[in-house]
Amino acid sequence: MKMKLSWKYAIAIMVLLVVFLTVIMFISFPIISNIIRDIALKGFDNEVSTIASIGASEKVFEIRPNIGYYYLISADGTTINHSDPTRIGNNIRDSIPGLVEYMVKNGSGVYSYDYEGQRRYVAFAYDGQNYLAHAASENELFSDLNSFKKSIFTLVYPISIILSLVLGYFFGELFVRTPKKQIQATNELFRTISDSVISTSSSTAEIKAMAENTEQASMELDKSVEEFAAYLEESRAEIESILIRIKEFTNTIEEITNSTTQLANLTETLSQITERITEISDNITVLAINASIETSKQNIDRDGLARIAEMIMDLSNSTRTLSKESKSSLNAVERVVTSTVLITEKISKDLSSVRNSFDAIGQVTAASTSNVDKLARISKTTHESVEQLYSGVEQFEDAINRIKDEVQKFSQSMNNIVL
Repeated sequence: MKMKLSWKYAIAIMVLLVVFLTVIMFISFPIISNIIRDIALKGFDNEVSTIASIGASEKVFEIRPNIGYYYLISADGTTINHSDPTRIGNNIRDSIPGLVEYMVKNGSGVYSYDYEGQRRYVAFAYDGQNYLAHAASENELFSDLNSFKKSIFTLVYPISIILSLVLGYFFGELFVRTPKKQIQATNELFRTISDSVISTSSSTAEIKAMAENTEQASMELDKSVEEFAAYLEESRAEIESILIRIKEFTNTIEEITNSTTQLANLTETLSQITERITEISDNITVLAINASIETSKQNIDRDGLARIAEMIMDLSNSTRTLSKESKSSLNAVERVVTSTVLITEKISKDLSSVRNSFDAIGQVTAASTSNVDKLARISKTTHESVEQLYSGVEQFEDAINRIKDEVQKFSQSMNNIVL
């Protein structure tokens, strides 16, 4: 069973008071005892001196003394009178060596000696003829002092202990009244703190679970980012391959355009040649007509010249006809070539736009790849941050658990205090 704090205060105060009283008694009681002894011995001496001075030495033997006994001795130590008649005639020198010599030397005073294992005192005085002595044992002479000592140790000391215990309990109750309220408030505070710590511990567990989920999600994000980065890398490679093919196709179209342009130029040249041929045919026709006219004026082989002129005319007509057909064909070819050139130019423009678009796609792909790299680094940083958060949460949880244990221990120790 645990002791109440007020009783502990009471016992402590009692022990302090007892120790204080004991110290006081051990210091002051010998001094007081010596003073009382001196006063008693002085009174003892004054009594005998007074009786001797008034010449009443013989009168004291008529009454029974309160303590000890009286005797009257001569200067040689012979007992002249004694309260115990059986001792009359005895020589004091034999029973108490040194007493007579002390009496003769001092005349009056108090002499102490040991007799039969007991301390005795003798008060003596010279009455002019003999020495009157009053002997008493130490217990008889200091009976009041011994009674006082006994009352101190048997009555005052226990009463002081009981009073100190009662006062200690009273003051203990008075002292613990405020601490009792404070301890109750402290217990309530620690109960609240314990509940808060438990709630915080639950929140910490939830934060830890959330950190674990976040870490798992971060790992999944890392995996998805890696897969997406690989997909983008493959897509970038495919797009680069397509861009190369588009560029080759564009170059081919440009070559076709150049060839078509050259074809148009050749067609124009052929058209010019055809026109020149037509002009020559016209000139030949004119010459043939002139030749026909001239042959009609002279006596030459008109038939042969006419035949030649006719053949030249036919040739000129054929050439003109062929030139017209060639020119018509060339015009058709020129129209087709012109249309082809226009279409090719349009295709070139479209291909230029396509090339610009693919360049933009390439830039976007490169930017996407760069962003994916940044996202991967961010994901890695996030993963590391989550790991640090998880570690911090674990440390915080350990600290919370230690605080909870310490709070529980302190609360238990506060509950163990009995007021």
